[in-house]
Amino acid sequence: MPSAPQHVRWTDHAYVKANRLGAARADIERAVIDRHDARQTNTGAAQWRLSLGPWVIPCDHPDGSDPTTARIVTLWRRR
Repeated sequence: MPSAPQHVRWTDHAYVKANRLGAARADIERAVIDRHDARQTNTGAAQWRLSLGPWVIPCDHPDGSDPTTARIVTLWRRR
């Protein structure tokens, strides 16, 4: 398994969702980097899923062939 990411990229969809939901993008990015070891496998469009407070963050790591970058695929509020 690749080491923790150092950078985060957003899909257009995830970026729009974060803005619409009022999510602090810097907090989401920090969680993806800092809480990398807490992620769980995801059965949807992304490889991984991470939870932070009210947020569920599906993401891919590595982003393609770049092991230094994670890609946030989408975002939603926990139920």
